[in-house]
Amino acid sequence: MFHFKHFSLYHENSALKISTDALLLAAVTPVEQAKRVLDIGCGCGVIAYCLAWKMQQKALRERTAKENVTKVDILQKNALQENIIQENTSGEKDFHEIIGIDIDAPSIGDALKSKEIFPQRNYQNLLFYQQSIQNFACKHNKKFDLIVSNPPFFVDALKPNTPQKNISKHNDTLPFEDLKDAVCQLLAPNGRFFLILPANESERFEQISQNQLFKFYQLLIQPTPSKPVNRIITGYRLSPTALTKTCPTAPNCVTETLCLRNADGSMSETYQQLTKDFFLGIC
Repeated sequence: MFHFKHFSLYHENSALKISTDALLLAAVTPVEQAKRVLDIGCGCGVIAYCLAWKMQQKALRERTAKENVTKVDILQKNALQENIIQENTSGEKDFHEIIGIDIDAPSIGDALKSKEIFPQRNYQNLLFYQQSIQNFACKHNKKFDLIVSNPPFFVDALKPNTPQKNISKHNDTLPFEDLKDAVCQLLAPNGRFFLILPANESERFEQISQNQLFKFYQLLIQPTPSKPVNRIITGYRLSPTALTKTCPTAPNCVTETLCLRNADGSMSETYQQLTKDFFLGIC
């Protein structure tokens, strides 16, 4: 079990354990205006659960400000949080739905098991399904405000002996073309798609999707100041040519850089601030 600051998740049976990549993607992805969220290749559900937590905390902050609840009103704040959870499950106005899909049965098993201990037990619209994105896209007409993915990315590389890890790391079952097609089909007109990939694979995905998706944000991630960028988180939206006339044109891409560790090996202040809501020991 992996312990976060406010909740814990099972990942013992998952194809891949909870990783820095998944946590960074969850921390960076904004949840504003997101009511329907899809996590493609969710594994044990870590990104979905982190986004669910962020969405609830956002709703709590907004309601707290509205009701003028102070930090010392602990009991009232807890009661308010329960009310928000109930409203999110029953009222269309505050309706939220987070869906995670993965083809690996043990990973989905861990994700479903974590629902029993997650603080948002009444959050009934946190759902996990064992199926491929190709199959999901064929059977679902709903559109998502936010889609996230930490996809398998190895191509023509030496494969491990474990079939479960082959699926989770190599994109045989989820080629970038299929991922792009599914995102373009399922993303709402004003929706956003965030994914994390190694630098080379990020460039390859951008080339594949350039006629249908445009990038409006990218975070270049360095392991240390002396090492090159090895991961990129990219935010995409539907290309203006695929949008209706009421949707905005493509803005300029905002680029930021994050260094995970300082030269002495300690975690950077920027990384700690980015992940402080999740990790134990970071205030």
